[in-house]
Amino acid sequence: MIAVMKAGARQQDPKMKSILRSSLSVLASIWALSSVAAQAQTREEIQRDLLDPSLQAQGQSVAVDSEVTRPACPLAGEEFADLKFTFTGANFTGLEAIGSDFVAPAYLDLIGNELSVAAICDIRDQASDILRDAGYLAVVRVPVQEIDDGRVDFNIVLARMTGVQIRGDAGNSAKALQQYVNKLTEQPVFNVNQAERYLLLARDIPGLDVRLLMQPAPPESGARPGDVIGIFNVIRDPVQFDATVQNFGSQSVGRVGAFGRVRFNGLTGLADQTTISLYSTADIQEQNVVQIGHDMKLGGDGFTLGGNLTFAWSQPDIVGDDLFESETFIGTIYAAYPFKRTQTSNIYGRIGFELIDQEVEFSGLALTEDQLRIGFARIEFNSIDAASLGGAGGYSSIEPKFGLAGAVEMRQGLGVLGASEACGVGFVNCIAPNVVPPSRLDGDPTGFVVRGEAQIDYRPSPEFLIRMRPRFQYSPDALLGYEQVSGGNYTSGRGFDPGAVIGDSGFGGQIELAYGSLVPQVPGGRAFQPYVFFDLMSVSINNLPGQQDISSLGGGLRASLGRSIYLDVFGAVPLERAPFQVERGDFRLLATLSVQL
Repeated sequence: MIAVMKAGARQQDPKMKSILRSSLSVLASIWALSSVAAQAQTREEIQRDLLDPSLQAQGQSVAVDSEVTRPACPLAGEEFADLKFTFTGANFTGLEAIGSDFVAPAYLDLIGNELSVAAICDIRDQASDILRDAGYLAVVRVPVQEIDDGRVDFNIVLARMTGVQIRGDAGNSAKALQQYVNKLTEQPVFNVNQAERYLLLARDIPGLDVRLLMQPAPPESGARPGDVIGIFNVIRDPVQFDATVQNFGSQSVGRVGAFGRVRFNGLTGLADQTTISLYSTADIQEQNVVQIGHDMKLGGDGFTLGGNLTFAWSQPDIVGDDLFESETFIGTIYAAYPFKRTQTSNIYGRIGFELIDQEVEFSGLALTEDQLRIGFARIEFNSIDAASLGGAGGYSSIEPKFGLAGAVEMRQGLGVLGASEACGVGFVNCIAPNVVPPSRLDGDPTGFVVRGEAQIDYRPSPEFLIRMRPRFQYSPDALLGYEQVSGGNYTSGRGFDPGAVIGDSGFGGQIELAYGSLVPQVPGGRAFQPYVFFDLMSVSINNLPGQQDISSLGGGLRASLGRSIYLDVFGAVPLERAPFQVERGDFRLLATLSVQL
């Protein structure tokens, strides 16, 4: 990061600066090891766009409408009710692509039994259900025949997508969308379960809502029985905006803040999205975060390249003159790939590199400076029960009976591109004159971190929710500030200031009990969900004994208001005194108001 001295900062002669730097180096080591208010902004305070919702224990349904219908069975008429025969087997034609044994469960148990002619319709319907449950669009027919030996002939027509059409304005993303839909014509027969990956990837294109309608191909085009045309109806949203106001901050860096984000979809035609966001406290001098990001999808299989830049600065409001200032610059590049993409479960992989520069100034003079270069690898996953996807028991893909989401990330500090160097034995490299030390004199800029988080949802009934959100971090090294794990309002420890506890390793989480649904019964309606919670976070600092714990209890009300407004109001009571607090904190009433346009 290039730190710019603020206008009006006092100028000192080189000798005085040398004396001040030596003194401040000693102060820096004390502050860094005790985690006082002079620290730079925590990761959670800076990367605000990643906090909610970083995990989604939900499914995503594929919208496929088909005009393939099951014809009536003439043998089901009353005139055939008394006709019986001894069933010896069935012959199915039209299953060359998948094998005739696929539908054998429809009739195997009936061989050797005396059946009515109407039972042939039951076999037909059972075979049709087997194919449908496996994802095939099929019509099962009983041709005109004589049943001499007890064997019944069936004819099956499996749908084959022989062409596609895109209806609606896909904008610059039309070519990218075409790459995904063309994958569906490569299948010998159409299967929803096999096609769902590309249908979901098509819906992942930023700003596009894609729905598939299957229609029989027109006979005049030379189509064969089973040939269908895939019609993709597209609704495009080129610009999306959302804003959030909340009062989660600390007194020193601003209780109330507002976050605004605008996303431009499909600017380059590479299934891309450009994001610009801004966070600022009510007093704009206390804390500000600006983020600019861009990602794009290359090829036709969901591979994503992206990067973003983050600029953050803070001037804590403390007793007396506001002498401390912190500045942060983060540059990130990454590549991501969906290893598994289905309606009920997904696995994503991501690798990347982060360049992080943080500086804390005291009275215009650099107090600490961290320059981190981090390589990372991350796995994200989510899953819901299949029955909820189909709406069984009053559940849904949005509010399933069981849902799981999680992420595990490994991070390794690298000594490249001007990264900070360790202070060495006796901190000899950091206490010399004119040297700006890191935030911890015992810190290791090349430290290793593994961290994880999850969300587990279980609904014994559609109205009652049990939710757990565990999180952990482990590192064998003494980490610099940005890489440490913290607890407070933004993570685990609602009712405590952000960064109330900070350490190299830690574990904790949230437990919630909620009642009601957040999905309005009618589009544009209102829905309310009261809840209670318990939060816990415990951290430890390498090279220092003991651990720091915080926990809290509370409850609140979430509300979906109309199509675009979300409100969460809750009260939290700290159960113990946070480190460096003289007494336990008071009850806090916290709120988040989000609007999407």
